[in-house]
Amino acid sequence: MDKIDCYVVPQTTGTGRNIFQGGSPLASSLPLLGVQLVLIVAVTRVLYFLLKPLKQPRVVSEIMGGIILGPSVLSRHTGFREAVFPARGEAVLNTVATFGLMYVIFLIGVRMDPTLVVRSGRKGMVIGLSGFLLPLAMTGAGSSGEAMATEPDVSRRSTFLFALAASLSVTSFAVLSPILSELSLLNSDLGRIAMSASMTTDGIAWIIMVVYVLAEAFLVSPATSIWAFLSVAVLAASILFVVRPVALRVIERTPPGKPVEETYVFVFLLIVLLVGFCSDVIGTNSFHGALMLGLAIPDGPPLGTALGEKIEAMVSGLILPLYYAMTGLSTDVWRMHWGRLQLVVFLAWVGKLVGVMVSSLYLEIPLRDAVSLSLFMNSKGIVEVITFDFFLTNKLIGKNTFSILMCLSVAITAVSVPVAGWLYDPARRYAVYKRRTVQHLKADANLRILACVHDQSHVPGTLAVLEASNATPQTPLSLYLLQLVEIAGRSAPVFIPHKLRHNASRSSNAPPSTDSDRIINAFFQHELRHPEGAVAVHPFTTISPYSSMHDEVCRLAVEKRTSLILLHYHKRHMLAGGVRAAVGLRVVNRKVLEVAPCSVAVFVDRNAGSVGLCSFIPGPVQDHSTSSRNRSGHGAATGHGFGAAVAALFFGGGDDREALAYAMRMARHPGVTVGVMRFLPARGIKDDPSDRRNDNRAIEEVKALASRSRNIRVQEELVGDMERIVHVLRGLDEARYELVLVGMRHRWYPVMPANGLSEWSECPELGVIGDLLASSDFDTPYSVLIMKQQDQGGLNAAVPGAQDVWHVNDGGAEDAPAPPRTMSTAGSSRFRQ
Repeated sequence: MDKIDCYVVPQTTGTGRNIFQGGSPLASSLPLLGVQLVLIVAVTRVLYFLLKPLKQPRVVSEIMGGIILGPSVLSRHTGFREAVFPARGEAVLNTVATFGLMYVIFLIGVRMDPTLVVRSGRKGMVIGLSGFLLPLAMTGAGSSGEAMATEPDVSRRSTFLFALAASLSVTSFAVLSPILSELSLLNSDLGRIAMSASMTTDGIAWIIMVVYVLAEAFLVSPATSIWAFLSVAVLAASILFVVRPVALRVIERTPPGKPVEETYVFVFLLIVLLVGFCSDVIGTNSFHGALMLGLAIPDGPPLGTALGEKIEAMVSGLILPLYYAMTGLSTDVWRMHWGRLQLVVFLAWVGKLVGVMVSSLYLEIPLRDAVSLSLFMNSKGIVEVITFDFFLTNKLIGKNTFSILMCLSVAITAVSVPVAGWLYDPARRYAVYKRRTVQHLKADANLRILACVHDQSHVPGTLAVLEASNATPQTPLSLYLLQLVEIAGRSAPVFIPHKLRHNASRSSNAPPSTDSDRIINAFFQHELRHPEGAVAVHPFTTISPYSSMHDEVCRLAVEKRTSLILLHYHKRHMLAGGVRAAVGLRVVNRKVLEVAPCSVAVFVDRNAGSVGLCSFIPGPVQDHSTSSRNRSGHGAATGHGFGAAVAALFFGGGDDREALAYAMRMARHPGVTVGVMRFLPARGIKDDPSDRRNDNRAIEEVKALASRSRNIRVQEELVGDMERIVHVLRGLDEARYELVLVGMRHRWYPVMPANGLSEWSECPELGVIGDLLASSDFDTPYSVLIMKQQDQGGLNAAVPGAQDVWHVNDGGAEDAPAPPRTMSTAGSSRFRQ
């Protein structure tokens, strides 16, 4: 017989005798619940902090925290168990945990995107099916006949074995998504395939759930089975045809960029309780109803985001660890025994490993990535915990079997996830063994730029840099515009390739409806202001977490074979003074700089779109058809009235040569003048002779261009310390420069580290000079473009003796007309003569 606990129902609040009167606050329900919550959260957080360096997911630390607090460790002591986790408190703890879990499941449904299975193609579906069918067959064979007869606390053996085989074969999206998010792999190719495959198995699990409900009802009577099916159908139809249209109507009534009204959010939170009640009434479990409701709510802003903000902090941060702890309190490792059940779980693990790996290799996924994917698909989490708790609650199993299943699930996840994370490196696919730099482009080659913008404030500066890049039909420019949007209200990242709208942009007078449309329209207008074939704009949007957004940037750069990635500095100089920092953008910038497959430029817009370089404001769209298309690119460019004074700082090294090459392309624009300033150390140095030869050759070729063009001027500065360098940099303001180009890394230069500048750098990833020019303390009006040339370790290893090749266009600079000495938009002189 089951154990029966008898106790007096305690008071809700501590209105009785306090500690000074000889009483105990823990005798009341509310103080006891508070102590339990604090203890559970504290233990799980400490474990997560200790296990995080080992790449252990959060679910492992939360379940282990419950096991430590349970009868396996601390609750083995009678005094601790009676004081902190007495039997009279289990009802309250279970009610709070189950109530919060229903909202967690609802939020998981809101953030799921079922269309991901379709967008991912057949890879996700094939891998999901093979990763489900093979472990299902192996577990079925391992538990057939009298194989599980040795398990003493398993009742209704056939029902349990089928449910166990199905649960061990499924990899749920709700389990995999948070694990991939913690490892910053949501945007990776492997992460997308894994989430698509998990959604495929989730669909199979739903079918199994419906069949189980109908089978249970059929045991009562055939008529009951029919009523159960109709009840499930009516509930699903009510959610789909009543609740979803209401949600869509709420979204329509919410102005773009504005939050959803609190009243609507409150109503949907009440609907969750109503759907959960109806689900329990018809026998499908409140969790299934909450998930169906969540899937019907459109993900993302504004409604999905608003619901996530209301639920996330309290429920996911506090109540979910409580539910995990409750399962741990029912787990006793000392009562475990070795039997056939461990073999069945092992067969499921091997079956999923083999099933996913074989199908992945068939789909031409590399072996190392296939192994990593199969290990990720073996992860266990919230869905398995709910399933095993359902087995225990419905008396399909006893606490011995429950303890075995929980411990094995934790062990499998604790081993599989770190090994999978170690095997898979998304940066490997960004290794490019070809030169993708501005310096190594031929003079008339198409310059492919991937420009990343976060909001509308980045548009003027980006357009100004693009205009200065001298896009003509003879020297075309292909722009791949990527809008960076932080994910909110959804779990799976979204990548959106926008359709080209050249004709619509030319003829339509309707204003863009959203910020994204306005950004895209601005760049389409920029394309239309140039002759045909000069500029081609291809817009994209990525909605993903900042921690993995760099994967999308680098993947697009590889696919489009870009030579330059243009990023914006994460600090924005405001018109009213001061600086606003976006920490998420800095995370993206640093990771892109680390693994980029081509050269990278970080743009520091000090002009805030009002003066200097960014004062270039496009005029009306000009139709470059017929005769205008036959004009040269220079003639079309001068019609814009664009002009800028650009300075290129040259200390030496590959990054400075990249900046110099980009400056020389800008010098071919009739409205741009370039001043090259070479810094020479006053004392002897030890440097790489080949690097020095490349520097000298680059400077000599620029001097040859300067002798034939009034656009270019070269000067040399002898500097002995950092103070002299800073003095020269401040003088650029007096020379009325609007844009300064400089390389990012100057490791060999002896003057820079002399005064320990690296120690107080705000952004050391920009290099000593780049960080100095970007610093808010360095108050200068000119904008800065800090460039990092593509790392070529892989190329030099594959092609011994690989060295720089300098491409120049003699005719372009020589034939360009001499620009005026005054700014066409700012009215200032270009150089101090």
